Amino acid sequence: MYFNVYSDTGSEIHGYLIPDGFSTSPRIVVRLQNEVLGPFACDVFLEGPYQHKHHATGIVGFVLTSEAVPGIHGALNIEIADADSGFVFYRRFDPDHHIEKRFFRLETQFAPHRELDRSLKPHFQFFADGVEQLGSETVRQTLEVANQPSTYVSGRVMYRSVQQYLTQETISITSIRDPFYELAIRLWTVASFKRRGFSFVSDRDSILFEPAMTYFSPTDFSNENAIRRMIRDAPKDILALFESPFVHQLVASSPTDKVGRDGVSTALDTLSQFTVFIPNETDDSLAVDLAELLAIDRSSVVFSPMRSPFLELSDVLRSVKTLEQVLENDLILFHFVKRAEERAQRSGS
Repeated sequence: MYFNVYSDTGSEIHGYLIPDGFSTSPRIVVRLQNEVLGPFACDVFLEGPYQHKHHATGIVGFVLTSEAVPGIHGALNIEIADADSGFVFYRRFDPDHHIEKRFFRLETQFAPHRELDRSLKPHFQFFADGVEQLGSETVRQTLEVANQPSTYVSGRVMYRSVQQYLTQETISITSIRDPFYELAIRLWTVASFKRRGFSFVSDRDSILFEPAMTYFSPTDFSNENAIRRMIRDAPKDILALFESPFVHQLVASSPTDKVGRDGVSTALDTLSQFTVFIPNETDDSLAVDLAELLAIDRSSVVFSPMRSPFLELSDVLRSVKTLEQVLENDLILFHFVKRAEERAQRSGS
């Protein structure tokens, strides 16, 4: 999906929406003062999308006026969305509420901090979280969105696939935490998925982890010996699905790439380039830093800390020696990151 609003005079809005389907006729809806108007067909021919073969007909543009949208003139509470998916791609800038900066948060947790992202949504003109659920073209477009100076994008994407689209003005944010704790969440989520389902698990991940979902689904997580036995007896190709996800996400180009030991140094270099990096996510430091960076009240930033059941499960996993090899790169990365954090704390004291 490609989208843009290239002119908003206050009384008219001009833009386009190019859907994922090559021959799909795009439609938009408009929300104004909590009222939903439309859907409106995109009925303006644009030469560029047609010539570049982004759309079969090139009829992807739209013009919104007070005739179709009464009250459009001067209204601040207005947004435009794709009628089919509900994806909001434009909000009118509100100087009293929107922060005029570009933010990108690289989500590294399998169970994402959606509560954090969505508590920040009111502060941004353009907002997109969980972008790993979107197609690669749409992810790129969210990072390159034009004519909207206030943007916030987050997602558990492969960093190399988006790095080139981050501008010098983009404030980049990420965090990592104890690899065994992250493994505990991934393992429990994968084992429970066929029974419960989780909206944050993308279609790509459900396909990638399907063998592990089938294998681990009978696991009794109340029985430590049963957990250890299931892991010890697991086929190598299933355990390989859990190999060092932090390093893999930072340095690999695709979910199926293999990453060697040299990936750790590349990952460390990558982390050093982030504007905000929380090296050991054990408390609400990420929320505190973001509130300070945005100059907003900390109490308005919602954040879920580590949870007891997964802390206990991570201790069980820590006792399974096989997993030290599975998480080898992440454990080395985490070791160096913690050492750097300790040095920084000593020098600052």
